Amino acid sequence: MTWIRGGPSSLDGRNIKEAIDGSLKRLGTDYIDLYQLHWPDRYVPMFGDRDYDPSCSYSSVSIEEQLQALGVAVKEGKIRNIGVSNETAFGVMEFCRLAEQNNSLPRIITIQNAYSLLCRTFDMTLAECCNHQRVGLLAYSPLAMGLLSGKYLSDYGGSSQFRLNKYRGRYAEAECRYSMAKPNVLPAIKAYVEIAQRHNLSPVALAIGFVLKRPLVTSVVIGATKLWQLREILDAARVHLSEDILAEIDRVHERYPNPTP
Repeated sequence: MTWIRGGPSSLDGRNIKEAIDGSLKRLGTDYIDLYQLHWPDRYVPMFGDRDYDPSCSYSSVSIEEQLQALGVAVKEGKIRNIGVSNETAFGVMEFCRLAEQNNSLPRIITIQNAYSLLCRTFDMTLAECCNHQRVGLLAYSPLAMGLLSGKYLSDYGGSSQFRLNKYRGRYAEAECRYSMAKPNVLPAIKAYVEIAQRHNLSPVALAIGFVLKRPLVTSVVIGATKLWQLREILDAARVHLSEDILAEIDRVHERYPNPTP
C-alpha cells in the first residue's frame, strides 16, 4: 500500500505516531475519540480464510510495542480511546493481558470485525473474550457487502454499478469473502430474504435489525451511496424482530453456517 506513508511494512511505534499525526492534520482536530488498529501486525487467517496455518507466521512488531505507542498518544491527548479491528481471540486477550499487567498501557474498548447473518464467526470464541473483558463489537459489513439486501439475486446479477460488480477483478478481499460462487452463499441469502418477505420486512431491515439485537454489539458500521439507502438503514434500526423471526434465522444459520467468514 504505497499510498500510505510510502507503504509501511509494520505497525511499529514510528508508523503509529505518523499515522495519528497525519489523521489529526487531515481531520483538522485536536484529538480523536476512538483510534483503532485496522488489522493485526502478524499472520492471522482473514477475509475468507478459515484455518490457521502455522507455516505462514512471520516476525512482527510486538503487541506491547503497539500499546506503548498508543499509550504515548493517549498521554499527549491526541487520542482518547483505542480499539482493534479484524482481530482474533488470542489478539484481544493479549491486548487486555498486557494492559492489565501494566497500568501505563491503554486498554482496548472496541473490536471492529465483520458480523452479519452470513458471518457470525465472532460468536465462536471472540464473544466470550469480549464479554469478560468488556470490549464492544463494532460490526462492519452488516449487509455482507450488500448481498443481504437481495439486490444481487436477479438473473443478471444486478446493476453494473453495484459495488461487487463495479470493482470485479480489482477488489480481492471482497471477492474472496463475498463471492456468490462460494458454497451456501446464494441459498443462505435467498433463505434470509424469504424470511423478511414472510414477515413484511425489507431484507435490509432483517439484516440490520438482527445485528443490532446481538448482546455484545456496541454499534453497526454502515455504508450508503444514496440518500434512500441511508433512510432504509436508519429505519431498520427501529425494527423489532420477534422471537419467531429469530428462531427462523437460527434455523437458516444451522443449515448454512457462516458462508462468508
